[in-house]
Amino acid sequence: MTDYPSGQRIDPHWLDRDLYPETVDVRPRFQDLDPLNHVNNVAMAALFEDARVRFNHPMKDYFQTDTVRTLVGGQTLTYVNECHLRPELIFHIGIGRIGGSSWVTQAVAYQDETPVLLALATLVSTQGGQVCPIPEGLRHMLEARRLRLPA
Repeated sequence: MTDYPSGQRIDPHWLDRDLYPETVDVRPRFQDLDPLNHVNNVAMAALFEDARVRFNHPMKDYFQTDTVRTLVGGQTLTYVNECHLRPELIFHIGIGRIGGSSWVTQAVAYQDETPVLLALATLVSTQGGQVCPIPEGLRHMLEARRLRLPA
């Protein structure tokens, strides 16, 4: 079984776009540039957030219900190469590890044919301010959007 990335070093395996079931296009903005004309690292976090939110949109009804809220528990960004204003970023994205109350949304962002970012976000189901099990309907949707890992 393949281990999921920990954010410490990049296994080239995780840069394979074929592992990810969906894509989300995000266009950097001029204001995202640093003085060297690269997309700033903080801006890259916001671009990943945009891609993640758009990826999660079909599951939105499970994220904030009358009783269950989904929170971001953590995020790891690994910068692979420089990112520029153009062309747009293509986030290849899917669901990685799924636990009892949390799951990981994982993405690799490409600009043209160059990987620029490996990103992981841990999301957590909560109820009344406490961690709770992932609702079954949401778990089903997460499973359907899993990464295509080799056996």
